[in-house]
Amino acid sequence: MKKTGMSTKKTKQLAVTGTLLILSVAASAWAQKKITVPKDFSSIQAALNVAEEGDTVFVRKGLYKENITLVDDVALVGEDMLTTIIDGRRKGPVVAGADGASITGFTIRNGKTGILCKNTRPIIDRNLIIDNKGTGIHALVTLPDITNNIIYRNEWTGIFLESVRGTRTSISNNVILENGYNGIFGAGRTEVLVRNNIFSGNKQYGIFLVPDSRRVRITNNNFYNNRVQYNSNADNETVRQSNISVAPQFSSPGYPKFDYSLRPSSLCKGRGEDGADIGIAAVGAKAAPVNMASQQAEEETAFSQSYQKSYNDPVPAPSYGPPQEQSVPEPEGKPMEITETVVLRGVNFRTESDEFLDESYEELNKIYASLMYYPNLRVEIAGHTDNQGKDDFNMSLSLRRARAVMNYFVSHGIAQNRIRARGYGKERPISSNETAEGRAANRRVEVIPLK
Repeated sequence: MKKTGMSTKKTKQLAVTGTLLILSVAASAWAQKKITVPKDFSSIQAALNVAEEGDTVFVRKGLYKENITLVDDVALVGEDMLTTIIDGRRKGPVVAGADGASITGFTIRNGKTGILCKNTRPIIDRNLIIDNKGTGIHALVTLPDITNNIIYRNEWTGIFLESVRGTRTSISNNVILENGYNGIFGAGRTEVLVRNNIFSGNKQYGIFLVPDSRRVRITNNNFYNNRVQYNSNADNETVRQSNISVAPQFSSPGYPKFDYSLRPSSLCKGRGEDGADIGIAAVGAKAAPVNMASQQAEEETAFSQSYQKSYNDPVPAPSYGPPQEQSVPEPEGKPMEITETVVLRGVNFRTESDEFLDESYEELNKIYASLMYYPNLRVEIAGHTDNQGKDDFNMSLSLRRARAVMNYFVSHGIAQNRIRARGYGKERPISSNETAEGRAANRRVEVIPLK
């Protein structure tokens, strides 16, 4: 009987253990659940709000007009990059980052910023980041892992790095093209690894670095058809030897396919770090590990004579880019030094509004570059109107427009104490208000250097 009792006791223990194991497996499965949008939740943010560490939020094809915040250690996956669209409606960043999160397989468009990462380190992989009013990706302090994205036609800069340091992450294998100012803008004390990317057709610089960002490592990239490939702070012997300038030869660039994989004949194939391709990596290809300690061990293979020959051979320019005769960069120079009043003739607003018209950003970004490059420069932003309308309204409108310009610079990293905004209404005309041309001249915003 004693034996039978012991056997019964062991059986009960095994049953309890088995039950606990089943519960544990079930709990583990629940802990790493898949949430589907719009099946389980109608919006992406609603799904993210209930997601927990290890979960995946899977988003079906469709247009989602919302601004979302990622969740720590939760994966956000779109069904198809071109047809799974998050539209930010020009209201702040489309996506706000989170530590350990990942986002892949989306078109991210129409925000003031595409993806904003404030001291967070998500993985941003295989997205189309397009048509955002400011920058495509804005990173502060820490660097997200930015890989295999198409960062295209954002109105200011493709990637804005603000005092960013990346020791375990990099900007790798992206195609960064046709952005309104720079492909990458490195501000503050930024130190990151930029490798295996294609910079093409950016309206000013492929890469622009301020003096404190000179230690950014730029290796095995292709700079092609940017107005200027990179500024003097990014220019050193390593950059010249390990980067190339050739027509990328994309498979089917631009609308509607946005296929920026490389044709078999592309000279970018196999020219990246450790023999990888420059540009979008094939699915499943493994990136070389990040090793910032190897900064002194630069690439051994220089820009060889055969490579020089291939660069000089006539290769058709990609269909999206500027005419090929513009591929030779104009002489480099510092941003404009503001020593006297500058009238921002290219900055225009909607009627009786402080909202910028789209053509304003080129002029704004020139002034922004000056403010970034000359850190001791302090300015007044002065708004002026013509004499049409009520005096009180004109005074208010001129101040609001001046503040809009100031806020644009401050929102992109310029210290508030370096800028003041003033509105003068109709009080300081520079032309006659008796003619349409004179009134147009009087409606202006000025940048005035302060002593």
